[in-house]
Formats: sequence, C-alpha cells, structure tokens
Amino acid sequence: MNELIKTESKLRWPRLANILSLMVVLTGVVMVMGCRQDIINNPRIATREASEEILPTALPTPLFSFAPTPTLGSSISDGGNTPEGLDNNHILSIWVNETSPEHQMLLNRMADSFSDRTGIQAEVQLVSPDLLPNLVQTAVISDTLPDLILHPTEFSIGWAEAGILDVELATIWLDELGRDSFYEDGLQKLKIDPSGQQVAALPSDGWKQLLIYRSDWLQELGLSQPNTYESIVAAAEGIHDPEQSRSGIVVPTESDLISTQQVFEHFALANGCDLVEESGRISILHPACLEALEYYRFLVNEYSPIGFQTDVSALNAYLTGRTGMIVTSPASIPIIAGFIEANYPTCDDCLTPDYLLNNSGFVTEITGSGEFASSEEFAGITALGVTKAADPEITKSFVNFWFGEGYLDWISVNPERKIPMRRGTSSQPDQYSESWAEMQLTPESENIKELLDGKLVEMLSADVASADRWAFEQNQGSLMTVLYEDLILAPLLQEMLSGYFTSSQTIVEMYTSIVNSIVGYEFPFEVVPTPTP
Repeated sequence: MNELIKTESKLRWPRLANILSLMVVLTGVVMVMGCRQDIINNPRIATREASEEILPTALPTPLFSFAPTPTLGSSISDGGNTPEGLDNNHILSIWVNETSPEHQMLLNRMADSFSDRTGIQAEVQLVSPDLLPNLVQTAVISDTLPDLILHPTEFSIGWAEAGILDVELATIWLDELGRDSFYEDGLQKLKIDPSGQQVAALPSDGWKQLLIYRSDWLQELGLSQPNTYESIVAAAEGIHDPEQSRSGIVVPTESDLISTQQVFEHFALANGCDLVEESGRISILHPACLEALEYYRFLVNEYSPIGFQTDVSALNAYLTGRTGMIVTSPASIPIIAGFIEANYPTCDDCLTPDYLLNNSGFVTEITGSGEFASSEEFAGITALGVTKAADPEITKSFVNFWFGEGYLDWISVNPERKIPMRRGTSSQPDQYSESWAEMQLTPESENIKELLDGKLVEMLSADVASADRWAFEQNQGSLMTVLYEDLILAPLLQEMLSGYFTSSQTIVEMYTSIVNSIVGYEFPFEVVPTPTP
C-alpha cells in the first residue's frame, strides 16, 4: 500500500492517460479496498465534526402579501381573482432558493401583484440553497411542505419519486402552458418516464458555469485560450508566481459547497467520465474518471493558493489580481464589470472600473485529454415544483402568473444567471428569450446586449438546456438528488486535496459512497474498474 501511494505521488499529469489508468486503476483500486478503513477513519471524522460545528444560517422572515377582498366573476386563466369555490383563507406558500435583498424586494412585489389580481394570500419564504434539501426533508416529516418550491433540477427527479413533488399536476400544467414554449432539452432533464411525457417540475431558468481568465496576461505570455486540459494547465503554470502572491487558478474546494462538486463534475464530463450507466450501474471507476480526478488534483494542488477556497475567495482573488483564472457562475460578471460599488476590482492594472471586464476572457466549453474526451459545457437549471401538499386550483393560478405576467420580472434580477427556459407564449413564441438580452445587469448598467461582447452573450444564453450533466441522459436523475442533497463527492475532493487520499483511493471512496447511498442497489458490490480499451 505505502509503495503504491509513494509511486502515485511522483506521477504528474498529463502522463497519466496510460500509466495511471493501467497501473493504478487496475491494481491500486483493488488494493486500496483492502485497507481503506485504516485510511479514511480520521479525516472523515474530522471533516464531519468540523461541519457539525457550523451553525446553519437563520432563515429570513417570510414575506407576507395579504390579499384584498376578491372581486367575483374573475377566472384564474386570465390572471383574475379567486375562482368560485376556492377557500379564500388558503395561504399559498412558496419556497424560493434565493436570499439576496434584491430578490426579497422583487418577490415581495410579485406576491403583492399576484394577490391584487387573484385575491389569494401569498407567503414567500426565501431559503438558502445550502439549507434547502434539509428543510424539505424536515417539512416532509413534520407535514409542513409548501405548495411550490423553486429548486435546482438536481433535486427534481428524486423528490418526485419520493412523493414530495406532484408529477401529475406538473405535467397537466406543462401541457396547458404549452410544451412547445419550453426548451425541449430542459424538459428532458425533468422527465419521469422514458417517453418524456411526465415531468417532475417545470423548468424556470438556467445558467452556464464559466472559466474566466485574464486575457491580457495570457496574451503577454503568448498562450492560447484555456479551454482544454492542456491549455488550462499551460495558462496556470505561466501565470503562477508564488513570490508575487499570484496563483494560476482558484476554484471552490470547501467540502460543504455545492460549487465544489459542480466544478469537478464539469472537468469530469469534459474527459468523458459518466457517473452511471442507463442500467443504473455506477461507472465512476472508469479510467476516464480517474484521469479527470488526477488532473483536478494536480491542477489545484500545483497552481492554487494554500488552503481551502470558496466562491467568494476565488472571486476576490481575481478582483485583486492575485489569480489568473477562476471557475464560477455568471453572477460574477457584474462584479468583474465594476457595477457593484462596494466591490470594485482592485487589481494593480484596474485604474477604471471596467478594466478587468475588458481584459477578461470567458470559456464555457472545456475539453479533456483522454481517449473519451469531448467538449462539454456545464449548466444548472432551476425548476418550479408543486408539492403533494398543494391546493391544485390555487397553485395553478400562481404557476400561470409565474410563467406569464411575473416571468420577465423574475428573470430581470441577476439576468446573467437566469436564462429563460420558457421561450415565450403561443402568441409571442420568442418573447422571453428576446427580452432577456435587453435586460440590465444592474439598474445603472447598460443592457446585456450593449454591455457584453456579442460572442459572450451567445455563450451565456445558447444551449443552456442542452448542456450535458451526469445521470440525466441515462434516465437516472434520482441519483443526482442523492449526490447533491448529501454532497457526497465534495468532502472526498477536499480530503484528496488535503493529502489524505491519492487519486486512486479517492475514486474508490467515491464509488463506495455513491453505492452505499443507493437503497436496493441491484449490482454486486465489486470494485472492478472498466478496463482500458
């Protein structure tokens, strides 16, 4: 065991495609299983105890909109008041996975507008995305589920299969709104049955993960755009200068961050690493996954600052000129553009607020290096789900409002990360997608089309729904719920970067943790990696 660890620690990407896949995957993985308990106990306990010491953030006070006296004779379908026969005392409750003051103000206005038009009292609860899964499970136990939950699609299939979301209602409302008005690929990620007719929830909006880099620095170094494993390493190596307190790249690596897992998933997809087969067999032991993991370990350990990083620390490093690349969401764009007065870029060259934006490049597609590599984007989609606790008629009125009168208002707050998943209406098929480009990143800024380069606008908005993700294409979306509810991979990535595990040990830990999380896993529990062709 010790000799294996010593041997692997001397290896450096990109020599791993043949050496690591053959020597470590086929030999080391099986060896690690024999001694894994001695390896994992201490760091796993330490990580768990550290996480337990972090107190959850208190939830903000719900936003209440008290309904006026309803006007009789109006109908839900045209956005009117409470339909005949409905209980006007029913409070429509909606959980939204946002917490910013801007969203709080917006949702307050939307709730008021909805109540004015329908006479239905609305209660909106802003929920931290990190706390959402636990709060939903608590609500299931205590029978306090809201009517609607705005949530990442990673949770949709699993919640539907667990009976938390109402598939029948979601499908009926999708048909009434018009399937053709939504992006088909977005609907496919929410399908419950192989035919795709039934959906777990309705896709609302989405965003693409970005690799942002200092284009002026790479130009000075004569380096190309960092959009492949090789060119990213070359850029990181060229930029990295510890003596000047400058790192090559910073990505989130904390064990309790969703983004830690998302960044690795993107790199893994780029190398042709699939999490699961259509049959349900976990396939993360494939050599393409091990090579992606070793690449990730090498890149972060060699060219990132010491210590674990968050989305905030990565962005701050970029704003201050202490790193040349970050992997982040489009939410960073207004800050890099100098629109947030309290957080202007302060790099040595940033003599004007827009300097950093004008000297930054953006990448959405990354290509790996192995035999199975492909050019892949990573995108997240947010969906509106109706729960089993919902009042069908009252909830239907809000769904119509959300994807109708209120839709562009919702998209307009942080539009850089809210690409509409509904293109338009039957009378105006492209109304929402065309309106998106006319929105302002902040109230004081130009609109997206005028501010950002046309190529970047296209990169941000095109094919968000069709970006590949683990498990969905294999009709195993419920596995994503497990993976992201429990953040199974993020602690393992952190422990690997800390030196507790080698790459080959970590891939076994990933496989074991995933399999142990699947109730009734149908395949033999064997660590038998897919052989290299």
